[in-house]
Amino acid sequence: MYSGQKGMFASRPAAGSVRFEALQSLRGLAALTVVIRHVLACYPIPDHLTTVIVFFFFNSPAAVTLFFVLSGFVLTHSLERQSLTLPTLLTFWTRRVFRILPCVMAVSLLSYLYIRSPLSAWPIEGSDPFMTGLLPHDMPLSPFLFLKCMLSLSGALVPQNWTVMVELIAALFFPFLWVASTKGARAFLPLAIVTLLLAAFAPAGGKGLPFIYAFSFVAGMVAYRAWQNTTVTLTGVGLLLAAVGMSLPTTVLTEPETLGAVFSSPRLVIPEAVFSALLLFGLARGGAVARALSCRPLLWLGNISYSIYLLHFLIIAIAGRLLSPLLPNLSMTAREGLVLGLTLILVLPLSHLLYETVEKPVNRLGHRVASLLFKPRSHTA
Repeated sequence: MYSGQKGMFASRPAAGSVRFEALQSLRGLAALTVVIRHVLACYPIPDHLTTVIVFFFFNSPAAVTLFFVLSGFVLTHSLERQSLTLPTLLTFWTRRVFRILPCVMAVSLLSYLYIRSPLSAWPIEGSDPFMTGLLPHDMPLSPFLFLKCMLSLSGALVPQNWTVMVELIAALFFPFLWVASTKGARAFLPLAIVTLLLAAFAPAGGKGLPFIYAFSFVAGMVAYRAWQNTTVTLTGVGLLLAAVGMSLPTTVLTEPETLGAVFSSPRLVIPEAVFSALLLFGLARGGAVARALSCRPLLWLGNISYSIYLLHFLIIAIAGRLLSPLLPNLSMTAREGLVLGLTLILVLPLSHLLYETVEKPVNRLGHRVASLLFKPRSHTA
């Protein structure tokens, strides 16, 4: 594989000459998986075996790991044909902040307005205690805590903010990992091994999360280099096995009723990252499955996936309260279906609105700001 050229492997397609549409659609499907899984967590299925089967297909921990692996893949692609200079670093960091934080701020503000509204005081019926504690009415929130929520340092208003913080921390170090990957295996493999060891032996809890998921970004980078510099392809069966492999660790090694306490365990995250990388590598190569994923509705879902991911807990809380009078007399399956249906009816158009009014314009602004501040200026005599 290694040809002795500058890159980790021999160079293939020029950066910027391809669009990974199937991966964009995959991001949307992963976000939808997270929404479905969290609705089921709020209205749990009473039968254990059914829960295991459903959570195998809608595996939100694996979807979150996939998000990080995807970031590693596409960020590697975005940095190709660049050199590691101070302007490059500042441009990369500026764009990442403008890409990530504004949507968090918008959803934090919406969640704050919700918990201060009369709707959040409506009773919750027919749900799990987790649902009752989701964005409770008049939750105590100091100005400092609100600021932490806006900066993704707290999950009080957006429970999944911890994943955003992992993305931001990874962005600090990613360019240095990327440049190592351009210097060949001797430079990159030791760093990859170090990130694997850090992930395997990271402390449990919030402080260990950036270390646990660091390997996911490296796995995405490796998947990109393999796509770039090999001619290996995965058949449809290979893609299916990779997708199944992503969901196996939580299915085999945990119980769905207690998954919330252990979903970020290295023994789950590391194999999820490996199989996610295989899936991305296979889809990036193209083929019938990739073409099927590249249809317009799924691409749209991928475009709004970040907004879906950030909004969905707020929308689940709203949907549960709006439907609460109807739910106690229904079966748990009917409750799940109603809440999920209303959640999707609300979250999809609202996410599209957030994407068009916040994500897209602010992302463009970030590119302009970075270009104005850090683009090298030519000097004339």
